[in-house]
Amino acid sequence: MNKLQSRIKIGVVILLALFVVFGCKKSEELYSPVKEALMIRAWVDDMVKNKYVVDSTATGVYYVIEKVGTGSNVQAGNNITVAYTGKFLDGTAFDASSSYAYIHKASNQRMIPGWEEGIEKLSRGGIGVFLIPSAQAYGPNGYLVVPPYTPLFFRIEIISIQ
Repeated sequence: MNKLQSRIKIGVVILLALFVVFGCKKSEELYSPVKEALMIRAWVDDMVKNKYVVDSTATGVYYVIEKVGTGSNVQAGNNITVAYTGKFLDGTAFDASSSYAYIHKASNQRMIPGWEEGIEKLSRGGIGVFLIPSAQAYGPNGYLVVPPYTPLFFRIEIISIQ
């Protein structure tokens, strides 16, 4: 019985080791800085091909203004309400809200840096789409449902600014 139990334990350890090795390798293949750069380039190329005017910020957040709003753009300290959808580049939605209110750049309500930078391109009634590279989102570690090195796509509408 002890010999059988030892073999079972060894078998379980080997299976766990194989799972860890192959599981990690798959993750590295799917999510890497190189793959991310290719995904971003493909998105930008596709947008330009479809006649969108794509601009970028100094930190590499790409954006398209779908609708120009009125008044001043979002600034630090503004109470804003937005409607947004967050997606992965394959089109899978991971977050959305039809009415999300927060204080822009408040120390207790930090958004990902790419969101904070991009949203300042919009004013009341404005709609923009933003491609946020992982360096301006959740980086090499990911976060909850967001894998490492994952660029994020957001469509954001500014409902109100106060």
